Amino acid sequence: MGFLLRRLVAYGRWLALGSAAAAAAGVYGILSTRDEIAVLGGVPHVIAWWEPYVWPAVTFIVVGRVLRMALSRAAGVAGETLDRLRR
Repeated sequence: MGFLLRRLVAYGRWLALGSAAAAAAGVYGILSTRDEIAVLGGVPHVIAWWEPYVWPAVTFIVVGRVLRMALSRAAGVAGETLDRLRR
């Protein structure tokens, strides 16, 4: 069971990396193809030249860290459960 948990964590890290990259690509796609964005029907925000380059990086970092944190918590809970079952 420990081997399976380690494999799950390893593949989960790749999944988190891929999900973060996909989210960053989506943000880049949205910001690079539009001139302005109106969030929730508000006043349009004109996209500055730097935003299509900075926000995808920020998105990649934030999404990646959140997913890795969730993965480590799930692995910690699973590890504790395995330790309890061994006793």
